[in-house]
Amino acid sequence: MRLRKDRRGVAMIAAMWIVVAISVVSLTFALDAKERRTLGLNAAERGTARGSALGALATVQAQLDVALRSNTQSNNALAAVRTGDPWLGIDSAMTGPMFFDSTRVDVVARDLGEQLNINMVDVNQLRAFFAYALGDYNKADQLSQTITDWRDLDDTPQPNGDERDGYIKKGLLALPANGPFRQVEDLLMVEGMTPEIYARVAPDFTVYGNGQINVNTAPVEVLRSIPGMTDAIVNNILVQRSRGLRISSLASLVPGVVAAGRGGRGAVPGMGNAQLAQLQQAAGVTTTQVLFTMTVRSGPQAQPVKLIALVGRAGTNTTITWKQW
Repeated sequence: MRLRKDRRGVAMIAAMWIVVAISVVSLTFALDAKERRTLGLNAAERGTARGSALGALATVQAQLDVALRSNTQSNNALAAVRTGDPWLGIDSAMTGPMFFDSTRVDVVARDLGEQLNINMVDVNQLRAFFAYALGDYNKADQLSQTITDWRDLDDTPQPNGDERDGYIKKGLLALPANGPFRQVEDLLMVEGMTPEIYARVAPDFTVYGNGQINVNTAPVEVLRSIPGMTDAIVNNILVQRSRGLRISSLASLVPGVVAAGRGGRGAVPGMGNAQLAQLQQAAGVTTTQVLFTMTVRSGPQAQPVKLIALVGRAGTNTTITWKQW
């Protein structure tokens, strides 16, 4: 009798273990299935978000194409003058939400002619920019040199700049990259750049584009950085812009320019032409490059997907010269 009870006890324990094992296996499969389902849903949401972002990019590119072609095909001379730059004011015109089915895409457009490419401006342009923006020439001189020291390839500091050895001696955590800035936020690591100064100047900087400044849209501090720019020219630009006028040529801003074939036999271009040549190297009168940022959140719990694309002008067409997720 006792032997039977012992056998029954063993059998019961064995059965319980089997039940436990089956439960563990079932739970494992359930958790694995849930994880796979979550991964599948996340992948589907990311796919939806990426598709919506690409759709938004294609839409704005088509709108820019239409603007260019409509502008060039206009037979109305007055309309042609008023729409000399069909992308003028693109920041406000193309910034806002788009919807693809039920997916919202937040689009931000930025005319790169309003900003300085921190990797392309030289020390003199930086000094002019900071001097106007900060109203402190000494600080402007220091920052212009530390910024150029940060990105140049050598380890020799400029008189008011600093290189790797100086950063190490001062116990600074970040060291100069001896290469281009990857993002504007990297300016915070440059010696002498404070959070307060950064907050003041960051909107005027970019790491994208060809560096050409648009005199019809750039703020005053950016205009001041253009080689050959003077107070008189800046004032002229601001007066015309305040009247709702568009500057159609840089030559119209510079007094003393001698046009080709004019000025009489043997005429020699004067200082105006030299000044105009300086302006033309760094500035223009049209919007030629636009940076678009598309941000999509396909679900309440989904991670946002961001697409950044650089769209440029190629005659009467647009071209996407660069994009990044």
